Amino acid sequence: MKHLLLSSTILLAASTGLMAEEVMKDRELMTGEVEEGDPQAGLEYAKEVCANCHGISNATSPVPGATAFNEIAYGPEMSANALLVWMQTLHPTMPNITLEREDLMDVIAYILSHKDKD
Repeated sequence: MKHLLLSSTILLAASTGLMAEEVMKDRELMTGEVEEGDPQAGLEYAKEVCANCHGISNATSPVPGATAFNEIAYGPEMSANALLVWMQTLHPTMPNITLEREDLMDVIAYILSHKDKD
């Protein structure tokens, strides 16, 4: 019985720590406090990972139906928060690519940099 209680306590403590980390990430969405990424690093990442399907820079997407990054940037009410949510949501037509947090923020910064070019 003591072993079960100890195991339950450890499991609860571990899951509480993980939940706290998720709450801190979600706080960014609620408050609009999304850390800034590096657009140049985002471009480099996009060239390696995203360009097989999506048009980056001002290129047309090589895969029909895959939205070009400059089109994403000008989507209705597009913001860093909106992209953060969108990029962490599964898309049925996309491979399941998990980005490290820094890469994610860099790609978001790169996509939004298209707005600055006008």
